[in-house]
Amino acid sequence: MKFNFLKNLFLCALLLATVSVYAQKKPNIVFILSDDAGYADFGFQSDRFIKTPNIDRIANEGVKFTNAYVTAAVCAPSRGGLLTGINQAEFGNVGNFIRGVKYTIPQDSYGIPKNIKLIGDYLHPLGYKNALIGKWHEGFSKPYHPNTRGFDYFWGFLWGSSNYNPGTAQEVEENGKAIDANSIPYMTDAIGNQAIQFIEEQKENPFFIFVSFNAVHTPLQAKKEDIDKFDAQFSDKVRMKNAAMTHSLDENVGRIIAHLEKLNLLDNTILIFSNDNGGQKTTLHADNYPLRGMKGDIYEGGIRVPMAVRWPSKIKSGTVSNEIVSSLDILPTILAAAGQKSKSNPQLKGMDLVQVANIKKGKTPAERELYWYLGKQKGALRKGDWKLIVLGDAQPQLYNLKTDIGETKDVYSTQTAIAKNMLQTYRKWEGSLPPANFAPLKAAERDAD
Repeated sequence: MKFNFLKNLFLCALLLATVSVYAQKKPNIVFILSDDAGYADFGFQSDRFIKTPNIDRIANEGVKFTNAYVTAAVCAPSRGGLLTGINQAEFGNVGNFIRGVKYTIPQDSYGIPKNIKLIGDYLHPLGYKNALIGKWHEGFSKPYHPNTRGFDYFWGFLWGSSNYNPGTAQEVEENGKAIDANSIPYMTDAIGNQAIQFIEEQKENPFFIFVSFNAVHTPLQAKKEDIDKFDAQFSDKVRMKNAAMTHSLDENVGRIIAHLEKLNLLDNTILIFSNDNGGQKTTLHADNYPLRGMKGDIYEGGIRVPMAVRWPSKIKSGTVSNEIVSSLDILPTILAAAGQKSKSNPQLKGMDLVQVANIKKGKTPAERELYWYLGKQKGALRKGDWKLIVLGDAQPQLYNLKTDIGETKDVYSTQTAIAKNMLQTYRKWEGSLPPANFAPLKAAERDAD
């Protein structure tokens, strides 16, 4: 009996050790999101702005996607899509929820529907500790709070924007407890600090951290030392402040990467970088070159974004992928990295970006269709090289993005067969959508959040 007891004890200890080793081998996941930045405003995208060596490192040591999209042209619905892996129009979240605007629902009722799982909900059973640092913009009351929606730790703000300058941050909290604004440094640095702290605390366990920067979203507030770096470089002072804020963003991405490196975690961490929607040209003077349009538009400048993924053991350094990808692919990518089989989540239609990055030349995945519905009968469908745009009662537009990335030549009237087929496909999808969950009682500024 004693021998059997000792034998069983040994087997249990061996099993626990095996589980522990297995857990440690699971990759950490760090998803970094910028806010309202221009398509051309990072170094790995172009040389038209400033150098961003730390963000560029993710692309240069991994894969850069040249055909990457988000599911909406403004903040909150775009984040709803990437957090759930489902096009948010398919569960009725179409527009922004903006401070000071009255809606058809009370503030406490706003959020991603409670029956829909978010990233953290999927990762918990796989042994991950999950954190959201920074901007949330997906609900305010307890049922829609980050701590109720799969995030073990939340430090940040629930609305779509906050002040940056020290001591002026708005309604920042930590796991539901208000934080004195006087204790908060420059917001971009504060988000970087909290991300590093969470990494330090969870270094022995697999973790997922969504580093949700509000930079470079308005208000235009930059640190003096960063303004001094760029003041002489730009005659456009709005563009100058954007540069200073982008520089701070890049520095904090570098700090996060450096801490992962210090802890010997970097090579076992999948790093994902993207932006939440098209660049805000009006208030930020963002540069979306060579795209038409901006934040809020259905044109490429509103929905096409920078995207890069670094994972040394799985993605070859310096990879450039021209495949069409989407923010809907982020959740399937994370789950695949965490060890969950794709067939476990049939409601997720996205692809594993790691697999896409490793497609051999000459081979392409099945042609995919990406849909957008921005409300007020404004939407689009991309299928292969073609993009159909629907704008209310006006005649739809059709562009070949392979030859006309700037959407300058509408061929709807000449490519009639393609136009007819795509319009039928789009209308079928649009007709399947539920009514919007909320709407403003009066017109709101589209760029307020």
